[in-house]
Amino acid sequence: MSGATKTTFHLSDSRRARLKVLAARDGKTVTELLEEGADLVLDKYAARHDRAELDRRAQVARERLRRGLYSGPPVVADDVLYARPVRKRTR
Repeated sequence: MSGATKTTFHLSDSRRARLKVLAARDGKTVTELLEEGADLVLDKYAARHDRAELDRRAQVARERLRRGLYSGPPVVADDVLYARPVRKRTR
């Protein structure tokens, strides 16, 4: 590991024991499992920020589309869908 920093933190005994069992079963070290976990957490939070940016862009695109499609006066959907037939005037 180049550019690595040694970090100390506390794990409960039960969590440490579970990690040791899992590491032994998968042929890894506890440190490798913790690094993998850290990467998953980093990816999770990065994805949240990516998702927020995608949502923001989608909102902007929807607004632009609405402005382009509905350049005329606003309409009420019920008036368009359920309009009563217009009777022709007779003289």
